This record gives sequence, C-alpha cells and structure tokens, in this order.
Amino acid sequence: MSSKLHKIPHFNTYDDIRAEMQNDLQYRLANRTDKTSLGGPLYYRINVQLILTQECPYNCPFCLERKNPMQGDNNFKAQIESLKKILSEHPNARLTITGGEPGLYPNHVSELIDTYKKHSNNVFCSINTTGYSKELNGLAHINLSYNDYVHKSPSDFPNCTVQTVVENPTIEYIKDFMQMEANNFSFRFLSGLEKKDYPVKIWNDLQNDDDIDIHTFRIGDFFVYATFDYMGKHARLTLGDMWQQRNNDYKDGYSNIIIHPDGTIGTNWR
Repeated sequence: MSSKLHKIPHFNTYDDIRAEMQNDLQYRLANRTDKTSLGGPLYYRINVQLILTQECPYNCPFCLERKNPMQGDNNFKAQIESLKKILSEHPNARLTITGGEPGLYPNHVSELIDTYKKHSNNVFCSINTTGYSKELNGLAHINLSYNDYVHKSPSDFPNCTVQTVVENPTIEYIKDFMQMEANNFSFRFLSGLEKKDYPVKIWNDLQNDDDIDIHTFRIGDFFVYATFDYMGKHARLTLGDMWQQRNNDYKDGYSNIIIHPDGTIGTNWR
C-alpha cells in the first residue's frame, strides 16, 4: 500500500496487513533509485532515530530498549558527527531524539537540535520523553510517554503529544484515554521482537465508528498507522512490527536510520 488513504479498508486477519507490508516494500525497492553511502533510501523523508542514551530513571517492564540493547556507551561527540553525516545526504530527514530518557542530558539535546536545524531543511524534530526534565520544553515537539509507571502531567509540556503503549487497543480504551486534558495523542501497539499476529479489529472499528473522523491510513514496509479526530482532538494509532522489519529482505534498501548511543549508524533497526 504505497500511498495514503482517507479510509481504512476492512481486514480479516493480520496476514492481510502483512501481505500489504510486503507489497509496499517490493514497490519501493523497484521504484526508488537514489543511492547514499548507506544504500538505497526507500523514503524521501527518511526517519532518523537518535538513541541518545539507554539510561532511564524508570523501569517500565514493556520497554523494548531493555530487550534490544543499542551499541556502546554514550558518546555525544560521535552522535553529533554521525548526525551531520546523515543530514549531508538526507537534508529532508525527520529526527526523533529518544532513549532511554533524553531529559537526563538536556544540554546535549539542545546541541543535537541546533545541529539538526543548521545542517538540514528542518522538516520536523521531536523528543520522546517521560517528562523527566522540563528543560526540554521549547527545544522541539515533545512526545510525552504516559502509562501505569510514568504519568507526568501534560500541562507541564504545552502542545505535547501524549503517547502510550497498548497491547490490544480498543475503541473504548482510546475514547476513554482521550478524555485527558490534552489535544494530541499517540497510541502504539506493544511490539516485541518475536513473530506475532496482531489484532486487526481496532482498524475495522475505527473506520466504522461514527464518532471517529479518519484523516489518513497507511501501510508501509513494517508499519501501519491511522490518524483521526475524536471530540475535536487529534490522534494517531501506530503498529510497528519489529519482527517484520528485522526479517524483511531490504537488499541494499533502508526505511529508517538509527544512531546508537556510541554514534554508530545503523539501518532498519538491525
């Protein structure tokens, strides 16, 4: 499914979605001709995930970073140099600074964002945080993690997106969660490294609910997402199938870039 839709098609099983992921991957491998030092980018606006650190003051049991350690200790200078290198070939890249907890090092976060603005077309930059430090306010868009273990007030981070991880999201859960005093929400399926058939009922329910206004729907090489409005608030539901990405045959292609804590550059979450 190589283009965005404004409605969600009906799915019977997760195999329907997995087949569309493969169709999207093959389409992009066949039609993308750009080459960089990393191979062939599958997207014009590539996503760069910078894992600033794996340190975190919390111990959320579902955290994928704890099950999938990134490479090396923090090397902030190497992170800066790697970001510059990537942006020299991907000036339209979108940057997400994540962890661990980036708020442990707000000065370095600020330096990374200054580097991004100076060396790119400044398309979009965001920070994933538990809300550990208010010093992150104003540096970039805040994605505020909110769950049973971490629940800082969204009012401390104006205009943030409140994001949460759900094993089996339902319409009832989404509507209830969006009663919170915030205007932007992100719901993410709890994704592991094992092969799994994720539930599809929520996609069908979103399309069929009269209270939900679907904006976009998209299936990519390893992800599915829908954006929608409810009660005048905006939300996004995303599934990132990490097993699928790790087992896709990308040949020399890549759909995202990862900068590890030690500055090592990787692709496709491998």
